[in-house]
Amino acid sequence: MAQGLTLGEHLVLRGYTGQAFGQAMANILGLKSVHVLTNNTSICAALVGAMGAGYLDPQGQRRMVSTALPSPQEVPPLSPEEEAVALIFGGQATPETNYGLTLEALRALAQANYPGALFFHLRIWAPGFVARAAQESPEVARYLAAKENLYAPAADLNAKVVRLWQVSVKDGKQATVKEVGVIPLNPIWEDLLRRSL
Repeated sequence: MAQGLTLGEHLVLRGYTGQAFGQAMANILGLKSVHVLTNNTSICAALVGAMGAGYLDPQGQRRMVSTALPSPQEVPPLSPEEEAVALIFGGQATPETNYGLTLEALRALAQANYPGALFFHLRIWAPGFVARAAQESPEVARYLAAKENLYAPAADLNAKVVRLWQVSVKDGKQATVKEVGVIPLNPIWEDLLRRSL
């Protein structure tokens, strides 16, 4: 965890971020169902809860399922029926644990040939964990290279926005394809985000 924030501030930051992710999935991507894969840390739990608050509607038209994965060794076979899978690994888990969860989740999705969209948390996209998984697993590399429905957010603090990108993973490299939406940062969210980086 960044030293500039208390645990409480980390939870509030995840409240803003998760709400934005959920709203982006509902309003920008238009998804009717999402399966969230996450680790079992309190910060990621806060993010996933806020995602649900931003994504789920009072009428129950959108559906969200969440699976908490304690360790990379405990990732089960996956065959989600939802339109999208969101990989939300970060929080208090170590980078190596989050990378292992990313690799094993992508392996399981590749083995199931899951056709839906994949949404990568910026905490696994920014450090290149998705590309690393493709470099280490030919099966993951083939799976991701064939998909055009990959998405990742990126904070643009100069413009005071979070940008949602369609992304690609080909030849073991991550790339942005096109911007699909923008979420403005309010001053409190921006301050917490700046201090967390």
